[in-house]
Amino acid sequence: MRILWDNELDKYTLLFSSERSGFPATNVQHPHLTRVWHSLALDDEYVAIDAGVGETIIADCAFLGAHNLSATAVVKVQACDDGTYADPDVDETLTWDDGIIGAFFTSAEHRFWRFLIDDPDNEDGYIEIGRLALGSYLQMPPIEPGIDLPMGTTTLVSESVSGQAFADKGQVYLNPTFAFPLITQAERSSIETMWRAVEQHTPVFLVVWEDSLTVQGPIYCRINQDSLPWQKAGEAGLMWSVRIEFKEAF
Repeated sequence: MRILWDNELDKYTLLFSSERSGFPATNVQHPHLTRVWHSLALDDEYVAIDAGVGETIIADCAFLGAHNLSATAVVKVQACDDGTYADPDVDETLTWDDGIIGAFFTSAEHRFWRFLIDDPDNEDGYIEIGRLALGSYLQMPPIEPGIDLPMGTTTLVSESVSGQAFADKGQVYLNPTFAFPLITQAERSSIETMWRAVEQHTPVFLVVWEDSLTVQGPIYCRINQDSLPWQKAGEAGLMWSVRIEFKEAF
């Protein structure tokens, strides 16, 4: 399992190709997927960040959520040190998905990073994106086998005295809980660093099986508990266990 929680794209002033009135590019930095960016065109649209003179950004993964991209869209993550992207040092093409688009790549350190999108077949006439994320993932310890991926809903149902049901239709969401039975002291420290930053309020991008994205794609979710219930393993040595519940966010 891998988690991107420290989003570099949220730390810098965005550089972007275009934006429609009411749908600014800065919406991709908002944690709610319903706050979206709309482009003015369909080709060579980008959102970029600049670390500044003498500074760099390290990244090994990228995610794009809540989009309207067609299946023929070309989505790239690029990085360079001169700002021209003429011959980018990183030039990763992300595989399209109708849900969250994501990719892992060799860790790289550069001043300039950007998402570049071409989608000439988009029937909407604009590119829509709700969230962009770039950074270095947290590698979680092995999870206990046989996990569940339960689905819930925010739909509210009431029933009249005569037995008729009335519903306010909501959103279906994933609500998995993972058990981590063997955690080293160093891994515990890394998990606690994440927890202190995001607690249960800030969503993260979670990939359950990084080598099997066709089994379960990336999940945009938040930790759905107000504590980390650490347990000291009974065996000798500094080993820990914990259970963490996640809830899909929108």
